[in-house]
Amino acid sequence: MDEKETNSICWKLTLGLELLTSILAVPIAVLFIVSGGNYNLEKAIYVVIGATIALTISYIVPTVRFFRLRNLILETSPDSFSKKTLEEKQKTKMKLLKFPRNHLGYFLVQWSLGIPFAAYITFLFFKPTITEMFPYVMLPLIIYPVLGVSHFFLAELRLAPILKLPALNELTLPVGEIPKIGIFPRVFFTMFAVFSMGMTTLGYLLVTEVTGIIKLNNAGLTIALLSVFIAIAIYVLTSLFVRVLKSNTDQMVKRYLGLAKGDLREQVPMVSTDELGHGSLALNSFIQSLRKISSVVITESDRVSNDSKVIASHTEGLSHAMMEQASSTEQMSSGIEEMTASIRSTAEGAKKQNEITQDALTSIIDMESALVDVHSSMEKTEIETKRMEEEVNLGQSALQSTLVAMEEIETSVEHTSDVIQVIGDISDKIGLLSLNASIEAARAGDAGRGFAVVASEISKLGEQTLENTKRILEAVEKAYEASKSGRLAVSNTEKTFHQIGHSVDTTINLIKSSSELTKKQMSISKTVKDSFVNLTRSALEIEQNTDEQARTSVELAQSIATISEGTEYLNQFVGEIDKLCSALSDQAGTLKRDISFFQI
Repeated sequence: MDEKETNSICWKLTLGLELLTSILAVPIAVLFIVSGGNYNLEKAIYVVIGATIALTISYIVPTVRFFRLRNLILETSPDSFSKKTLEEKQKTKMKLLKFPRNHLGYFLVQWSLGIPFAAYITFLFFKPTITEMFPYVMLPLIIYPVLGVSHFFLAELRLAPILKLPALNELTLPVGEIPKIGIFPRVFFTMFAVFSMGMTTLGYLLVTEVTGIIKLNNAGLTIALLSVFIAIAIYVLTSLFVRVLKSNTDQMVKRYLGLAKGDLREQVPMVSTDELGHGSLALNSFIQSLRKISSVVITESDRVSNDSKVIASHTEGLSHAMMEQASSTEQMSSGIEEMTASIRSTAEGAKKQNEITQDALTSIIDMESALVDVHSSMEKTEIETKRMEEEVNLGQSALQSTLVAMEEIETSVEHTSDVIQVIGDISDKIGLLSLNASIEAARAGDAGRGFAVVASEISKLGEQTLENTKRILEAVEKAYEASKSGRLAVSNTEKTFHQIGHSVDTTINLIKSSSELTKKQMSISKTVKDSFVNLTRSALEIEQNTDEQARTSVELAQSIATISEGTEYLNQFVGEIDKLCSALSDQAGTLKRDISFFQI
């Protein structure tokens, strides 16, 4: 508020207060003193002169009040007020609120000094009696209540525009430090002022008239004038009280109407210290809370709307990702099914391979047994040939027993023929075993290549054995023919025995060779058997591993199916989230539109 407006308010308040004094206090005071003191016309004029002089001199106090109030109001000017700290601003506003109450000290000083001074001026003209002095003593009881109440209400009304300034209106004060003069004391003191004025003036006049202390001249006119002034005082006090009350009520009603329209931009200024003034603090606090809540709701609704849109965009991307994942899981599931089928096929092949290796191992074991039998027969043959050699030597040394020896030779030759026949059978079995092994190796494929080589070697050994047995058989047949010839021609016995001995040596060498070959065959067959055992173990492990892989692939296919179901469910859930986000965005927009009803 600038200096011009400040001076205007100060002049209005000062002139208004002095006008109230002139209207309410001075006429009643003069009339009461003149009537109550039973003054004649001359003394009455002296009373008026004294009152006028005292009133004029008492204007010093309103002047002091004018300048102090002016300085206080100038503190609210924008330039000065903006430089103040919060505590200083609060002190300024607190002084303005307390001014109507503190102002009562000015009129108390003014009238406490003015009444004695007026009496002093008046009594300079004549020497008063006790009756003429007593109205001055009663005057404070008549004047002080009326002036105190009227000055208080008028000061509140004149200072209200200052307290309505935005800088002061929005400034909060500690509630405990704000003075409070409620409606009840306002009504009580207003009624007390009216009652005190009327009862004191009229009662005093009636009592003094009845007791004969004074004798009223024109008592009717005096009482009528006092009644008029009392009525004016009642009207003024009531009017001021109602104006103060109506000012607060109008502000509250205006603010309530604004709230009904959603206007939260303004606050109710606290222009009085009664319940309505303190109620404005609660209303302002409520408005401030509504402003904060509305601001937060608008901000949060914007953020919710934006977040819901972001979530919706993310869920849309997530939905596409879930659809791609579902497609990938379907492809993966088909791949797993193909892999499972392949693993099952491999498992079946491994199982067949295991069966083949088991059969081959059985054949190898049979062949090994046959080789053991061949080796045993070869040992026996070697023993028999050695024995035959001894008999030939005996035949050579004892020709006398040639016939007996020839019979034994014939018998041995026949036995040898049987043995050779056994060897031939063994050779045939070896051939069959090698052929069977070759067939099994061919069935085994790559895994039976090593076994095919072994089978080939065994076949070669069998062929060599067969050839040796044929040669042995031919030798035995020759021995047999020789024995027959020996029986026919004893003369050729020695030559025949020499040939038999040579054939026996050859047979022994051949048998030794065959025995060594059978030993080699046994060693090879053992190695082959060991290899087949390892091959069987490997085939069994392959079969077990493929079975385990098949089970794992089935479990993996089930897991992928579960993932696919979960993906489908999650995709549906994401769709629901998308719908909820859309609904949330709409609700946030609706909330923002609804809350925009409040203007902050």
